Amino acid sequence: MQTLSYKVGQWRAEAQLEELETGKLMAIISVSDEKQSQREQSRHTVVFDHDAGMDKTLETEVLVNRILRHHYKM
Repeated sequence: MQTLSYKVGQWRAEAQLEELETGKLMAIISVSDEKQSQREQSRHTVVFDHDAGMDKTLETEVLVNRILRHHYKM
């Protein structure tokens, strides 16, 4: 399992990436906001198709950014 960390604005995301089978990845993404007085934290689990020629790290970064924009109005 590979762990990747991202920081976008006030949000910090940590993604644990695991290959389930050839061409399928699972990302468990923990998101936290340390700027608020009360720490907000949530977890998202996403299973997605992965093309062998694509960079897993880049695909995961796009996924994290999509989750932040959709759920956290980034």
